[in-house]
Amino acid sequence: MANNLLLGGVAVLAAFVTLVAYGLPLFFAEYFPWQTIRKQRYGRPTLVTKSYKGRTALITGANGAFGSRSAKIFAHNGIDTLVLVDVMDCAAIKAQIEAELKELGKPIPTILMWQIDMMTFAGCQEVGKKAREFKNLDHVLLTAGILSYKRRESPEGWETSIQVNYLSTALVAMLLLPVLKASPGNPSPPVLTFVTSFGIYPSSYTLSMPKKGNYLKHLSNNKDGIQQGHQYGRSKALLLYFARELAARTAIGHLPRKVTINSADPGTAWTGLTGPNNEKLIPRLITNFGARDPQLCATALVNGASAGAESNGKILHDFDTAPYAPFMERKSGLLAQLRVWEETRSEFETKVPETKAVFDLLGAE
Repeated sequence: MANNLLLGGVAVLAAFVTLVAYGLPLFFAEYFPWQTIRKQRYGRPTLVTKSYKGRTALITGANGAFGSRSAKIFAHNGIDTLVLVDVMDCAAIKAQIEAELKELGKPIPTILMWQIDMMTFAGCQEVGKKAREFKNLDHVLLTAGILSYKRRESPEGWETSIQVNYLSTALVAMLLLPVLKASPGNPSPPVLTFVTSFGIYPSSYTLSMPKKGNYLKHLSNNKDGIQQGHQYGRSKALLLYFARELAARTAIGHLPRKVTINSADPGTAWTGLTGPNNEKLIPRLITNFGARDPQLCATALVNGASAGAESNGKILHDFDTAPYAPFMERKSGLLAQLRVWEETRSEFETKVPETKAVFDLLGAE
């Protein structure tokens, strides 16, 4: 009996050691990259590009915590033309920028304010139409996004997180892609930067593809509860799939000029976007674990939108590149990426016909 108890104790101990040594690291690698989050919390990025003289930058979500701060960073460092794009009026942000620069004796850029309805494709088309007038567009930073724990549908028939964080953001990118052109004083290709998030990690176990039917609709036709709780991360995973595929295709496609497509992870902060996390225990604890000054997050994003051609297709953190989540690197993830691209192309070409010419240049057929 004593021997049996001893053997049983050894077995339990061995199982515990195995769990700690192998199981927990694998779990965290898949669902919660805590070391990366902690590194970002204590990271202190500084601006890499010191002058944006003669250049044009466009920012969506320009009224948000990250977007407004990013706009100010560009403005304080010599940007020539600044385009503030948001669902809300950006007059207050424009006035703040002008007042700050005037007080410091710095030149005030041309500041354009465009309102956009991110819930509709027509709203995105208006931005694409206006941007065609630019002689150059050096930096595009797509920070617009929503976080909702209650399911709603857009006028286009999509769950609103999928609509705003993924489809509308991807559509704006496609419409701006032909407009991207470096200004004469910019030695690097123009950059279009998507904003990603560690939220894709915990959402990964809800991202499995159905054997039949439309994958995007499968994710959009979700229910309140666990699925909606992960909808922000799921929409960001779709966007990261799209960004990686877009970057690969721009590198080998037939665009009229070279462009850089990357994604930047700013880390997390307590902002208007993350405010709803305060009402949820686990999201609140996670946000508290990684939260830092929004100004640092904005600096990381501006650095991403200013990165060189070597950043094409990569995820940028404060000081280096980051790997894609494990589920995205597996064969199933690569298949999901292609499926996301094809279904998105079908949706856009059906509802926004002008995107077909861009997809054709990228070798989409």
